[in-house]
Amino acid sequence: MTARFLTSAGLATALFAGSMAFAQTPAPPTDPTAPPPTLPGDPAAPATGAPPPAAAPAPTAADVDRQLTTLFGDPAPFKAFLADLQTATAAEDKKAVTAMVDYPFKTKVDGKDVTFEKAADLQKAYDEVFTPGVLVAIKSQTYETLFANDMGVMIGSGQVWLSQTGEGEAKAVKIIGINQM
Repeated sequence: MTARFLTSAGLATALFAGSMAFAQTPAPPTDPTAPPPTLPGDPAAPATGAPPPAAAPAPTAADVDRQLTTLFGDPAPFKAFLADLQTATAAEDKKAVTAMVDYPFKTKVDGKDVTFEKAADLQKAYDEVFTPGVLVAIKSQTYETLFANDMGVMIGSGQVWLSQTGEGEAKAVKIIGINQM
């Protein structure tokens, strides 16, 4: 019985030859209008033949009110803040927008950590912080689709975060985070 050993050079040659043969084999034609293949149990084609589950109902203002009430007490300040923020950003009122931020305010500008001590500082860098993506998120946010957790209330996909700051009479909703995405 003769033993055969494949050297690394011989293995590489065999693998290369095999891959070339595979690479030269044309793919079978496909119909571009055909639906993608499905697997048994795929939600798009349930194995039971039952229709896919219905989508969850769209959230309502009452749903958001309940969630904000549970988390923060009164939802009214958040609803008013969103409307005021949208009005101020649409009017390009940098002074009003920067007054809606909690200071000192930490964020990133061009990937670098930056701290703004007061509104006047943020006004100078307004366009670098309130980027077009951030402004679009603010403009397109609806009250009914706000996301809230114990950390705050999210606008967009996390571009802006709000929360209540201060105590007693000084308690107010403020921007606590901005993420340029």
